[in-house]
Amino acid sequence: MNRTTLVLFTVIFALTIGLLMLTVPESKLITQTYAQSNNETSEGGMKNMTNATTPLGKIPSMSIPGEKTFYIFTSEVENVDENKLKVAGDSYSVHTLIANKGDKVTVNFYNVDDVKTERHSFTIGDPYKVDIDLGFAQNGNATFTADQTGLFTFYCRYHLPVMTGQLLVLP
Repeated sequence: MNRTTLVLFTVIFALTIGLLMLTVPESKLITQTYAQSNNETSEGGMKNMTNATTPLGKIPSMSIPGEKTFYIFTSEVENVDENKLKVAGDSYSVHTLIANKGDKVTVNFYNVDDVKTERHSFTIGDPYKVDIDLGFAQNGNATFTADQTGLFTFYCRYHLPVMTGQLLVLP
């Protein structure tokens, strides 16, 4: 292949790639959350789950206010030397909850920690004032109406600052 052919091939290839890039939709930043609608499950699993995907730079919006049910479990970050780091490796299985203003939100929280003396809580301060406090192998739930928009932190009272997450309430 001579130099002229190589240059021509490179230019055509670059133009083709450029044109293809114009036809491909903008890349997306994916924010995913799963919320069960209307407290229903199906034989095929969580068929009624909502999967919200957001384009870059836009806030996700779930169009119909309704009910959101979340299932959250205690979990642990693997290979954390708590004695060396002086911080617990505890975590939540879900770190972000997304609801719309007006949604009836139910949080089902499960303490699946294998340490029998370990307590965990799922706590949200004002304006929702949720506090599910669990001992070993316990579970509990709380239901509230997401009537204020914004970003709210949920946390475990026993494992701050590492065991935290966020509730995002959209307009």
